[in-house]
Amino acid sequence: MQVINNDDVRHELNDIDSLTEKRLDELLEKFLMDFEAGALEAHGWPTGLAAYKMAKVAMNAFSRILAKRHPELCVNCAHPGFVKTDMNMRSGVLMPEEGAWNVVKVALLSDGGPTGMYFAEGEESSFL
Repeated sequence: MQVINNDDVRHELNDIDSLTEKRLDELLEKFLMDFEAGALEAHGWPTGLAAYKMAKVAMNAFSRILAKRHPELCVNCAHPGFVKTDMNMRSGVLMPEEGAWNVVKVALLSDGGPTGMYFAEGEESSFL
C-alpha cells in the first residue's frame, strides 16, 4: 500500500543514508502545516486517517534511524495485520492470536537477522 503520493517525500523517507531525526521532524512539521491548511491531497499526503497513517510512517522512519545509529541492536517495525479488535469494532480479518503471532515471529528473529526493516503480518515488506 502506498501511503504517501509525494515522490520527493517518499524518496527522502526511503533514503536511510541521509534521513535524520531533524529532517523527519521537518517533514512531519510540513505535514501538520498542510493538514491545518486543508492541503493534504494537493501535497501528496495521505487523506483518509491521515494522522494515524503519518504516525505509523514516522514510527517506521524513526525505527530505521535507530537501527542505523545502533547497528549492534536489531530494530524493526512490525504490523500484526488487520486484527479483530475493539478499536475497529471487530471488523478485522485476523484473530488476536494470529496478529500476536505475526509480531512474535519478528521478535524471535535470530541474532544477526534483519534490522531497520518493516514487517507486515510477519513478513518483510515495503517501508512505505
